[in-house]
Amino acid sequence: MRRRWVVWLLVLAGWTGLAIFFAVSSSLTYVITYQPPRWQLTLVMALTEWYAWALLTPLVAWLAQRYPIRRGVVARGLVVHVPAGLALAIVKVALTRLMRLPIVPSSEYFQINLTTHYIVYWALVAAVHALTYYRAGREGELRASQLEARLADARLQLLKMQLHPHFLFNTLNAISELVHEDPATADRMIASLSELLRESLDAGADDQITLAKELELLDRYIDIQRARFGDRLDVRFDVERDTRAALVPILILQPLVENSIRHGLAARVRAERIQVRAMRRDERLILEVTDDGIGLGAAGAAREGVGLGNSRARLQALYGPDQSIDVSNVEGGGVLVRLAMPWRSDHSGVVTG
Repeated sequence: MRRRWVVWLLVLAGWTGLAIFFAVSSSLTYVITYQPPRWQLTLVMALTEWYAWALLTPLVAWLAQRYPIRRGVVARGLVVHVPAGLALAIVKVALTRLMRLPIVPSSEYFQINLTTHYIVYWALVAAVHALTYYRAGREGELRASQLEARLADARLQLLKMQLHPHFLFNTLNAISELVHEDPATADRMIASLSELLRESLDAGADDQITLAKELELLDRYIDIQRARFGDRLDVRFDVERDTRAALVPILILQPLVENSIRHGLAARVRAERIQVRAMRRDERLILEVTDDGIGLGAAGAAREGVGLGNSRARLQALYGPDQSIDVSNVEGGGVLVRLAMPWRSDHSGVVTG
């Protein structure tokens, strides 16, 4: 309701501006022809001329919206607007006469120009159509952007749903291998898995969490893998303190560490070291996972499994082109996975430990 009042106040302001323009123009004409400017008379004449149209504008707007001239209904629109324009032009002349009577005698300074007012009517109809099409276009753009956002969110949720079964399958598969050979270790893995699932569920449907929380989830996952591999798994962290408040996609590090274990430690007997680093570079957050495993080699394509592919897709869905994932060999052996994304922080989620 308030918005409608604003619109009509703007309409009145527009007609007032037009009246003042013609009043000034008429007064200047008097001056050019060496006559007194007669400011009061020209202002009264202009205001009564255009305020009559201001009173009729709501009716013209209603007719234009009720009987639009568009494809499929052109004939119906013309049947209404052709006579309506003529009738309102006559009504406008009558209104102007009534508004001027107390000030200007009806026999003076008055000309009936139906053609001009008929054209004004059609100009108003055209303006209403233009405004209607503009609003429809804006609403269409808004609906399209909302739909695009909903589709992007649905795709992101689908990617998250894809990630959890993949992770669970790998973990439960590892537990099943131990349940008969080492029941105590299998029991420890199940307990750690339940803790990890509880904490990830506590995060709710959020697409992003603080890096501090992400590292807590990663710790839970590493506990599960340590139960399986023992001292052979050595994971070290090098995390700049202020990066703990940075927002990251939930469970973005877990599939990278899982990849390192799967293609490194699980494929050999000796111990493996994995290093997780987090740093801020200007307005970007850099996350790195490095291992000293067998490297990419000829089987490099195998490293691009569900986990890493899912991470690429999630970063693309969240940040568009303003992100990257690079996978490369490390000199001396091993693989470096480097993630770069925009710096976004949530200071309420800072963990100081």
